Amino acid sequence: MAGLIQVRDAIRNFLRRFDEIITPIFCFIAAWFMFWSINKLYGYSELFERGIVVFLLSVICALVSAPVAVLLGSIVIIFNCFFVAKSIGIIALLVFIVIYCMYMRMFPNCAWILFFVPVMYIFKMTYAIPLIVAIFVGASGMVPAAIGVFLYKFALAVHDLNGMLVAAVKKDDVDVYSYLIDNVLKDKEMIMTGIVFAIVILLTFFIYKLPFDYSWYVAIGAGGLINILAFMIVGVIMDMEVSFGAVIFGSFIGILVTVIVQVCKRLVDYSRKEVVQFEDDDYYYYVKAIPKYGVSEKKKTVKKITGQDMEAKMKARTAKPASPENTGV
Repeated sequence: MAGLIQVRDAIRNFLRRFDEIITPIFCFIAAWFMFWSINKLYGYSELFERGIVVFLLSVICALVSAPVAVLLGSIVIIFNCFFVAKSIGIIALLVFIVIYCMYMRMFPNCAWILFFVPVMYIFKMTYAIPLIVAIFVGASGMVPAAIGVFLYKFALAVHDLNGMLVAAVKKDDVDVYSYLIDNVLKDKEMIMTGIVFAIVILLTFFIYKLPFDYSWYVAIGAGGLINILAFMIVGVIMDMEVSFGAVIFGSFIGILVTVIVQVCKRLVDYSRKEVVQFEDDDYYYYVKAIPKYGVSEKKKTVKKITGQDMEAKMKARTAKPASPENTGV
């Protein structure tokens, strides 16, 4: 345990020391993944597929706040949708206006989840999403997680529409609005996923905040179990095919990531828990204090040696031992 804590503290101290350099680098990498996923799902314009364009957009996102970076990603999606068809571009524009007005404006710090969810879909890690969102964000992450699922399903529908429009003799023969309504808004899988995400995030976060020992251990384990059971049950109810192996693997990845994050955030020693009670004229106070695990650094003592001390030591070394005659023996 002490070795693990030393490694963790060394990494944290390094990150804090070079925060002004490391944070933009991490933001650049996250932005690059965001634009990579957008091009993977909505890559209809050659402009945004160019490496130099993706690089410049990622650099800009590394220097601005997360909501602004998400806004840039939204603009890229809207532009690609207009490239497919004007009607699809208008729908995408209206969708992002609604998303911004209803959620992003009130919870700007959760905006990154909108594009985190599609990235997890691309890497086949769908079932790890609710656990990670519950520990990172909490209950407020339910809505952006559901919106992320919607954006992924919307991307699949736009891809199908693009093929239909290319193959159609007349583009007016393709009813874009009806197709999007039938294949996105009425998609059973999207509805099921949104319901399960909400259940898992709420229950995991609720257990995580309960005031009992080892609550975050229990929350992560219970969240993984709830995630598996919820997908299985909802899949049976809605007559949807759900891969049991994929659910198990995704839940395991979610548990692993959340445990690593929790260890980096906080690792407490429940064996040294203290409960303090005191009062004033108006209230009784009950305080529970749990110390964090830590490795105490060894204090180094520095002894200052002056010139006189050095001279005295040199005299002591060069002094001859007293003879027996002088000692009177």
